[in-house]
Amino acid sequence: MAQTHQNKAFREFYQHTKKYFDQGRQFSYRIDDKTKKKSDVNATIDDLRIIRALQIYAQNTNSEKYRREAAKRFAMLQTTSIHKDRVLDFYDVRTKKTSNKSSLAYYDLATLKYFESVSKKERDYYQKQLKLVKQGYLGDIFPLYAPNYNWKTNQYGTENLNTSEALITVLHLAEIGKMKTETANWLEMQVDNKKLYNSYTTAGAIADHSQSTGNYALAAMIFARSGNYKYYQKAMKLVWEDQVQNKKSEIYGALGDTKNNDAYSFNNLLALLASQS
Repeated sequence: MAQTHQNKAFREFYQHTKKYFDQGRQFSYRIDDKTKKKSDVNATIDDLRIIRALQIYAQNTNSEKYRREAAKRFAMLQTTSIHKDRVLDFYDVRTKKTSNKSSLAYYDLATLKYFESVSKKERDYYQKQLKLVKQGYLGDIFPLYAPNYNWKTNQYGTENLNTSEALITVLHLAEIGKMKTETANWLEMQVDNKKLYNSYTTAGAIADHSQSTGNYALAAMIFARSGNYKYYQKAMKLVWEDQVQNKKSEIYGALGDTKNNDAYSFNNLLALLASQS
């Protein structure tokens, strides 16, 4: 909404977000459907997305109020799940404990760079954050990034990659002009062959042969950020192939499966975001 200048709708949606999810210094990542109780933990990537949206709105409307809100929310997040150069997965407001891991996808580098540019100390933190992500590179043969970094063992994770999260890491790098050529070439090849699978081992073997429309939308966003509009169009063509064209369907117009009337919000939201890229 902030990107598409739906200003009134954005303000209303943000107020609802605060009403239902605000924990004071961060946002709870979910509410229990039955009890309506907020989870005690956040998902730091969601907080950073909200902060980015606030800053986009502030820039679009020249709103000092929302600029201050964005800066305040970031400063509060630095007291919970962002510790110097560490962007931790979550903070528990009840136990006052943080995650021992940092998912590399959670490093929203453009947002971190914007808010950590006010002092030399914070610029140093940002450079260390960027270095942590870049050093998670798995190699030119399989040019994606490790899923996370464990601060207890001081090692990168070796569990299978969730491709959506892996592509979000690449997107964050592309947004600041740091995507590797090898990664771009690999992603072009997957789009050409229509073989962007949902999970890989860190060695590059396919761990899950299913595919997701959302991943092709993420690929399109990556291509757009890097100025590769030929492959942006190719990826978007694959995205729209999943759009339901049957006007009698309950999910007409959505991206989904007409057999089960399944339309996942993740895929549809990413397609909408990609279409604005």
